[in-house]
Amino acid sequence: MRRLSEMSLDELYDVEEKLLQELDSGEEKDWIYSEIVRVYEQIYHKLTRLPVKERRERNAEIEYVTKQLVKYFITYGTYLKTQLEKDDVTAKKSFKKALKYDPMNPIAHYRLGFLAYKEQWYAEALHYFEKALQYQNGYLNKRFCLNEQQMYYAQLYLVNSALFVAEKTYQSLEKLPGHINKEKVPFAELSSLYDMLQRNETILKNQAFIKVTPSGRTYCSKEECERIMMAPPANTVILYFSDRANVAAFNENETALAIDPAEMFCYFLLKTNQKQPARKNDLKVFFESKERKTEEVPRNTFIQKVNRLRNKLNSIGVPPIIESCQFKGETAYFYNGSVDYLIMYRSDYTFMFDDTL
Repeated sequence: MRRLSEMSLDELYDVEEKLLQELDSGEEKDWIYSEIVRVYEQIYHKLTRLPVKERRERNAEIEYVTKQLVKYFITYGTYLKTQLEKDDVTAKKSFKKALKYDPMNPIAHYRLGFLAYKEQWYAEALHYFEKALQYQNGYLNKRFCLNEQQMYYAQLYLVNSALFVAEKTYQSLEKLPGHINKEKVPFAELSSLYDMLQRNETILKNQAFIKVTPSGRTYCSKEECERIMMAPPANTVILYFSDRANVAAFNENETALAIDPAEMFCYFLLKTNQKQPARKNDLKVFFESKERKTEEVPRNTFIQKVNRLRNKLNSIGVPPIIESCQFKGETAYFYNGSVDYLIMYRSDYTFMFDDTL
């Protein structure tokens, strides 16, 4: 196959469509996200180097490719190395690349702030959380705005980052030479800062994840999620969006899922039933290769992707809980409730299909 740099724009768009169709099939290929990004980067490179007049005429294409790059860097950035495992280093690079194309993107700043906080780079975390909150006001693309939960955590992380920086500064002051009059420095305030830090850290730890069952939702710690995975409840299908991978488990058997089928499974569990099944256009957020004119998801592509998900679940012994039916003249699918479910995800996680579960 020729190098992408040697292809014309028309050829690159053909490659794009082929890759999007492969992605929509639900087949797991580690390279798929990174290859799609490479194609978009090459298209962007060629479009932005056209003569000024032609560049203006193709401005809509530039906007489309820019939006696609931002979407892939943010939504799939953590999976660019491998489709089934999350990687913080790759994610950080991807979020920074997203800011290259969209410098005021709130969620990219938020994610970078979280990664910096996780690594205890508090001054850097402080910077990114401040920017996330600053750019939230007036940012037009709702998909990359912070939801209410993320706004809350952004402010909590921001306060804690500032407190950690302040604590470090106080500790530096204590090491100053003895001839400096330390009585003017309010060291007593250090203990109150430490108390506030501990309270906030406890909140962040105990509310790090959300558990959802048919009876409702509750907060829990990451440690509790890990304990559940070590000793899962019997005859309950578990969907765990962990920091390492997206895992479906049933009776001590488990399998990793790519992000699209994992979220699609979540949608079936939470949003469907026999009276309200999901048709192809209800799930169009999980499909990229829609018909250009109608924005319709091809029927066969829809069925193929759902069947791959059902086969993955069947491989770990999950009963046939996603049923097919005819609804308003279309093939549709729904969760039949034959076994209970338990979904666990980070409290500030953004689902592609809906921010609020």
